[in-house]
Amino acid sequence: MANKKQRRSGGRKRLPVFEAERYNIRSLHEDREYGLYWYAWLWKLIRPILIFICSALVVVGIVSIGYDRVYGAFFAPVSEGSAEVVSFEIQNGESVSAIGRRLEDAQLLRNRQVFKYMVQFKGLTNSISYGTFKLSPSMNVSQVVDELTSGSQTNERVITIVPGWTCENIADYLVSIGALEDTREFLTLCNDVDRFVGNSYALRDAQNNGRLTGRKYALEGYLAPDTYRVFTSATAESLIRTMLNQDNNVVDEVFYSDRTEYYADNEGVFHEVETYKSDLTIDEMVTLASMIEKEAANKADYARVSAVFHNRLKRGWKLESDPTVTYLSGVFKLALTQEEITQPSAYNTYYVDGLPAGPICNPSQAALEAAKAPDLSYVEADYLYFCAMEPTSGQLAFSKTLEEHQANVIRYRPLWEAYDAQRAVQAQQQ
Repeated sequence: MANKKQRRSGGRKRLPVFEAERYNIRSLHEDREYGLYWYAWLWKLIRPILIFICSALVVVGIVSIGYDRVYGAFFAPVSEGSAEVVSFEIQNGESVSAIGRRLEDAQLLRNRQVFKYMVQFKGLTNSISYGTFKLSPSMNVSQVVDELTSGSQTNERVITIVPGWTCENIADYLVSIGALEDTREFLTLCNDVDRFVGNSYALRDAQNNGRLTGRKYALEGYLAPDTYRVFTSATAESLIRTMLNQDNNVVDEVFYSDRTEYYADNEGVFHEVETYKSDLTIDEMVTLASMIEKEAANKADYARVSAVFHNRLKRGWKLESDPTVTYLSGVFKLALTQEEITQPSAYNTYYVDGLPAGPICNPSQAALEAAKAPDLSYVEADYLYFCAMEPTSGQLAFSKTLEEHQANVIRYRPLWEAYDAQRAVQAQQQ
């Protein structure tokens, strides 16, 4: 039996015994990555995509940081968000390198070389024209290049000559806006009568009457205040001729116009406006107008100041106009000293009889009209004096007698002195 059992058992095929697999860290990691977990197939799919995206983000970040640094150092605006607008002038024949250097010096570019290379790379070297452009520190280099090649430049500039300016004021202004390099040529030409006498018959009138001798500037009074459009290449001589030609138009309008003015009385009947008869020449009228321009801050007072001066001229009195005293020095003052008033000068109307040697500024058309047509009511009332009131108000106090005038001077002189002191302090601070 025992052998039988043994044979039986020996004839059967043994089943393998199952033993639990032992996991270590490496095998567990491999199974989770590639094994029987349900998401293994998904991971195999998205893993390379994620690697690509992360690599791309790193590259983009590096490129972005590098671009920001390069842009900020070479291409960005000098002043982001600035509202300032600068007039930048390019001279005829100026090179791209020179333009870039001046743009950088003017704080309109960060790097002149980048500007030069960008212009050359785009093939725009011949597209930059000379003229005046409007640029801003808020523009980047690409915008600057676009503006300089857009054809937006102008070969003209606008200049404004203010009534009451002297030849020296005009010269200083033209230098300040870049129209002239310095004042010397302009002021020298202002005494070259022969060069310009053909451009102004008012100037010729002065020459014919022998009134140009002893003047600081022969052209003073004949450079018409106005707003002009002139070429940026205009010379000092051409600028002067432009002003003289305009002065002819003004003189024509004031002294040679056939215009007749009328007024209506209470019954509606029209009458011709009475005109003032004067023996003054045109040049003398210009001189008187220059004094009116300097004395009266408000146009409403022009004809009244003219009336006072005409009344004094008829009486043969000295005109005693303060601006004539300070004309040669160019220092504006309201409260003059006795020493200044008695200073010998052909312009000092406290010293000379009648009109000064010549105009003390370039008067407006309104001042010329007042010189020709003084306020008849003030003429008839025989007003002989006036003085400034509170300086900043621009108002004048008119009087008929010396006593009234002296009382006004005593009243307002402290205000003039305080005003002069304040202006002196401001001048020192500038």
